[in-house]
Amino acid sequence: NAALLGQWQSLGIKYEQATWDGTKNKEGKPVKRALTADDIAALRPFHWGYEFDQILNERGGFDAIITNPPWEIFKPQAKEFFAQYSSLVTKNTMTIKEFEEHQTEALRDADVLQGWLAYASQYPHQSAWYRSAKQYANQISVVNGKKAGTDINLYKLFTEQCYNLLRPGGQCGIVIPSGIYTDLGTKQLREILFSKTQISGLFCFENRRMIFEGVDSRFKFIVLTYGKGGSTATFPAAFMRHDVMELERFPQEGALDLSVALIRRLSPDSLSIMEFKNATDVQIAEKMLQFPLLGEKIEGTWNLALTREFDMTNDSHLFHTAPGPGRLPLYEGKMIHQFTSNWAQPKYWLDEEEARADLLRTRLAKIKKMASDARLGNAIDYASIKLDYESYRLAFRDVARNTDERTMIMTMLSPNVFCPHTISLEAVFADKMHDGQLALNTMALPPLVKLYVAAVMNSFVVDCAVRAAVTTHVSFFFVYNLHMPRLTERDAAFKPIVERAARLICTTPAFDDLARAVGLRGHEDGATDPAERARLRAELDGMVAHLYGLTDDEFAHVLATFPLVPQATKEAALAAYRALVPQPGDTRIADLIAQRESGALEFKQSVRWDMKEKTGEKVFLKEVASFMNAKGGTLLIGVADDGTITGLDPDYQTLSEKMGRDRDGYERFLTSLLASRLGADNVALSTITFHAMGDREVCRVVVQPASEEVWVKEGADEVFYVRIGNKSEPLRGPALTRYTRSRWP
Repeated sequence: NAALLGQWQSLGIKYEQATWDGTKNKEGKPVKRALTADDIAALRPFHWGYEFDQILNERGGFDAIITNPPWEIFKPQAKEFFAQYSSLVTKNTMTIKEFEEHQTEALRDADVLQGWLAYASQYPHQSAWYRSAKQYANQISVVNGKKAGTDINLYKLFTEQCYNLLRPGGQCGIVIPSGIYTDLGTKQLREILFSKTQISGLFCFENRRMIFEGVDSRFKFIVLTYGKGGSTATFPAAFMRHDVMELERFPQEGALDLSVALIRRLSPDSLSIMEFKNATDVQIAEKMLQFPLLGEKIEGTWNLALTREFDMTNDSHLFHTAPGPGRLPLYEGKMIHQFTSNWAQPKYWLDEEEARADLLRTRLAKIKKMASDARLGNAIDYASIKLDYESYRLAFRDVARNTDERTMIMTMLSPNVFCPHTISLEAVFADKMHDGQLALNTMALPPLVKLYVAAVMNSFVVDCAVRAAVTTHVSFFFVYNLHMPRLTERDAAFKPIVERAARLICTTPAFDDLARAVGLRGHEDGATDPAERARLRAELDGMVAHLYGLTDDEFAHVLATFPLVPQATKEAALAAYRALVPQPGDTRIADLIAQRESGALEFKQSVRWDMKEKTGEKVFLKEVASFMNAKGGTLLIGVADDGTITGLDPDYQTLSEKMGRDRDGYERFLTSLLASRLGADNVALSTITFHAMGDREVCRVVVQPASEEVWVKEGADEVFYVRIGNKSEPLRGPALTRYTRSRWP
């Protein structure tokens, strides 16, 4: 004990006696003092080197260690302590305020108060030892150059101690939670296992059959075996198993060999092991690797930054249980779902002025430091600082198990709502230096990109990747380690994804500005009908699967990893995926579709869409005229912006019986439309042909350049359109004069 005391003292560890501030009715500043021999004796330490002198000091360690250590977080558990004095505290559904009331009432008893202070005083000096002792050097993980904050968990301490106690070549078999291969705080332990041991098996159970009584059925734990020394290139693994008898046949049966090199490529920062079930999982992971990590900073495109706002415990003094003047709602994780920010009603509200001041306190300290470094002094207009909560923000649940129906649950929040730590948020505004100046209110992502990110993150494909990496918490680092295409408005697949996401998210007046940014009228264009929402979501899932280049079998495999999702939902997603697959047919049309839209090629899903406003006809005429006024081009009707072949049947059905609801009738309709709105002399500039693409038809309109200006009749006006880039724009005034003079000198 004396030797151990000397080690603690050399590390500067003090005993911290908890105190109570009676005037503030809360814990006060702890009183620190030097540790004594009695403090060490009270811990009843087990001295391995003394008890096993011959084994450890002469033979170099144990030949084998078999253990099932405690799985507990090492810190004071307030609810557990006060449950001794109030049966109401055991209720899991009680709010923070309710617990604080019961705690305050119990602490009025002097004996309870003395017991609580004695209980709380047991932890600080022990925690300091675990965080600074050489034998536990791998409890702290460094990710992206920063220490990963994490609670001390006994199973992690035992895992490292087992390695310490083994002789070279010694074998370990340990039963521990699955967090050892997923959690950020165990990264350094994984590094030890990969680089200094030879892993012989990682077998993961889900507690569905209550192998461990009293443990949640969704909880996962592993049997990990390894030999000390050497390194691991590949190791056999099995995940989500339920029958303990399978261990008798493992790894000869049911095992998948995982490559450490692949793990390092997939999770270079965290080294998290994804829950691969078979070779198909590995194939899909390899396809995702072609895209950059979300946490990777790339010049010339958008970059995502994440943040948190308030803490449910530490900031509870700001929370009110009723709305009132000047108060804004607190959105908790359980209040949101995929594409939905009003899944449940708020329980707490914050005074905006008070909450804003709290948020500004940290922000101003950072800004003032940056201003001082740049010698800007007081030149900053601090009143102009706009905080994150005043804008549309991406948000996702922090607590989300990979055994739930869905794991990645993301949406967008409207302005003027606050969030606790149970919701992770996009950092909307950033302060940064540029050319020696401090830039405030720098928007991180354009509105359309936010919608794109939400759509991709909520897809089955990305959710499957998230589920393979996390256990119970979707931390920043798991999100940063996801691979995602950085699409923008320049990409053909971007717009169809964004429009569908907007219709799913923008369903209340609070989202009107966001809806208009996409081109919708407002929330009235949002989808609220369950069937319509299901259709849009299925289409998004199909689009994202194509975005990652998944095959039919691979996407079906992804869907099969969601056992709690209704089968009809999965079938709809697969059907939407298949509808996007290029249909067999005319190879010339297939080649054109593969080229995507450009300055000389335009896709048009319909000419007859929105018959009341004749929107489709107007756009069709604008495109044809713009080709005539430029260098010509090709228009494909029956093909969506993303290349999906939708066919002409919907347009056929809008034609009159007299006109004819077939190819001939459609050609007569188009010819008549061109003659009446562009002039009969210009009809000959367009060649209309029809092409079979599987069970659907596509109309190709090849447009020749005109020898003089072509104007489109729009009511009493005539408008001149020209092709600029891959868009058709009207020209007026001096710009029109300059263009026509250069085009037809």
